[in-house]
Amino acid sequence: MNKFDRKYQKLARKISALDLTSNFSQEDLSWDDFFIDRSSTNSTELFLGKYSKDGIKFIMERFGLDRQARHLGIRHPAVHVDTTDPFQHKLIIYNGRTLDRDHIIMEFVARYQHLKPKDVDTEFEYTNHLKVLTVEWLLLQNPKTKFTRHKPRLPGQIHPGLGMGDELMALFTLMGRHLKVDGIINVPEYFHTGLLFSKRFVFLSPKIQAQVHQVSRDLWKKYRLAIIAWASATGCIIDKRTGETLEWEPRRQIIPIQGQLRQYFKSEVYQSIASQCSDEEIFIIDETKLKQVLSEMDDPPFQL
Repeated sequence: MNKFDRKYQKLARKISALDLTSNFSQEDLSWDDFFIDRSSTNSTELFLGKYSKDGIKFIMERFGLDRQARHLGIRHPAVHVDTTDPFQHKLIIYNGRTLDRDHIIMEFVARYQHLKPKDVDTEFEYTNHLKVLTVEWLLLQNPKTKFTRHKPRLPGQIHPGLGMGDELMALFTLMGRHLKVDGIINVPEYFHTGLLFSKRFVFLSPKIQAQVHQVSRDLWKKYRLAIIAWASATGCIIDKRTGETLEWEPRRQIIPIQGQLRQYFKSEVYQSIASQCSDEEIFIIDETKLKQVLSEMDDPPFQL
């Protein structure tokens, strides 16, 4: 449990029952009623069937996210909820009234799923069916800032990151409990996002969990995030044992919410594989190849 978990759980415990739409500025709102607008809003208009637009604004205020956004130069966040697709809901937060891609600070697309574990991942030994919230897309960016030498562009980025990932991951955990799902699933497109999310998420596959841990152990002490990210994206991470390139295949990660599921990831059947890590260095970066790849880019993110 990190500092945001402790802080947010403490805030949630202090809130008593009061309907959200009675008075938006009231201090005594329950976590269960945080986002529910019972007055006139149909549940089909609520994000994930639970969260009203005013409720999302309220949670940003109550948990200090609006204050942090102001420190980042984002003065007037505008919340937009799209539930036109009943199976996949979209939450977008813009900076100001201009509703275009260059003013998005957060885009979150998610849906509920019922999964059979073996259909999800053949290496996943958990046998119970799962009700999960699947994150189809998550974008966090700050259009108000520019890339710098110290914080260069990462693969897939158009604008620099928002820098509030830890806070949002803590909120994801609270949200999963409120939604009564077994877990929250994410499928990171890039290795570096899987690596960063692994602070909160765990891979369903214990072999992938072990591999990501090994790469992190071998490379993190030598290289910064941008180098690891671009090395992975351009095929420059090498397995010393075989000489083969480490190819990243997006795999499912989960924040386990339900108690029995959490225990599975702590169990011997999972940990006996997931915790395997060699004391010897296995993964290296082919710096010569990476330099060549960067030199061929029109706008290289950094110089190696």
